[in-house]
Amino acid sequence: MGKIIGRIATVIILVLCGMIIWRCCMVSDKSKFSEPVATESLLSAYSDGESQIYTVKVAAELADDGYFCAYGFYYNPESGEVQVAVRWNDSVYNYTDMEEGHEYSFYLLNETTEEKYPTTVLESDEASMYNYRRLCADGVKLEADEKLTIVMVLRDGYESSQVIKHAEQPFTTYKLPKKLSEELTK
Repeated sequence: MGKIIGRIATVIILVLCGMIIWRCCMVSDKSKFSEPVATESLLSAYSDGESQIYTVKVAAELADDGYFCAYGFYYNPESGEVQVAVRWNDSVYNYTDMEEGHEYSFYLLNETTEEKYPTTVLESDEASMYNYRRLCADGVKLEADEKLTIVMVLRDGYESSQVIKHAEQPFTTYKLPKKLSEELTK
């Protein structure tokens, strides 16, 4: 009888460990929408073959209040286009008393100049308990020494924000994947 209880306990512990590992992998997965997409703005900027896309590694894993995370930040100064991916957990609907499936809106805020840039959704997806959006803002003017934040509008004037580029953080030139490079230089 003791061996059976020991084996059952071992199985339960292994299952719980497996669930924790699976959950950790889900939380750290930022592969969805991690690459920029070819938009009209990027296509026209790349028509001369000289344009550059800049990126920075988004420093924070989550917004300070934990409502969403942003990653996959790309900026083309010639077109003024910024692309960034965001992800939020389904639990945010409960925290904000919003109906599941509610489409939250986002905007970019240049905290140095206090300019706001509305975003549009280029792509959206869902996986497990997460909602993903590839967002785009046009007409963004961003200098290397400026701070850029993405803001999620939750409800009733309440917003969640995450810094996606610090003022001290230098841009790095993004090397386009072959598929996107071919699409942009057609």
